[in-house]
Amino acid sequence: MRIDTHVHTSPGSRCSSMAKEAFLRESARHGLEAVCLTNHGNLADYDDIASVATFALRVIPGVEISSPAGDFLIYSADLDFLRGLKAVQSLPGRMQRPEMTAVVWAHPFAGNGGGANAAEDYYARIAPQVDGIEVYNGNWPDDTASALARRIADEFSLAELGGSDAHRNEQLMRCWTEVEGEIDGVIDFVTAVLERGTAAKKK
Repeated sequence: MRIDTHVHTSPGSRCSSMAKEAFLRESARHGLEAVCLTNHGNLADYDDIASVATFALRVIPGVEISSPAGDFLIYSADLDFLRGLKAVQSLPGRMQRPEMTAVVWAHPFAGNGGGANAAEDYYARIAPQVDGIEVYNGNWPDDTASALARRIADEFSLAELGGSDAHRNEQLMRCWTEVEGEIDGVIDFVTAVLERGTAAKKK
């Protein structure tokens, strides 16, 4: 099953120009069965889209946060927990996260020379705090960064994911995540991440 695990819509993310109606239309055009909405510290668009999406499209709740350690995608079955997250804040520690929550390190080496300028202790400090890492990101198609992210995933037993990081209609599904079997909702998706049952793909 193909899932775009990193998508921003408008007005939920001010950086996005993809209106909620356009998002639903483009998802249908791509034949998407599941997609993760990951607006910046905002769940309002998720609430609206989930209420009108057909059963053919499973909309998975997520939030992207920016922290001093980097950017992270947080998916959780606990919507109150997600609603409490801010666009800019520290990454919640493992003991602060409710059950059925997964954290993915988003575009880990964006603007950092494809990882060439990243010290070993930088990712050795962050990797144990996350459950997965974006190997492919539609806005940062850097082969060096992808290779390093894959190495970190292997070294620290992290799930490998791909996400379009779409902010406009035409950007949807530039990269995606594949999961074996059906994903009926957030619990199935989080379980797949926690069990490393994902594969990163790109066009």
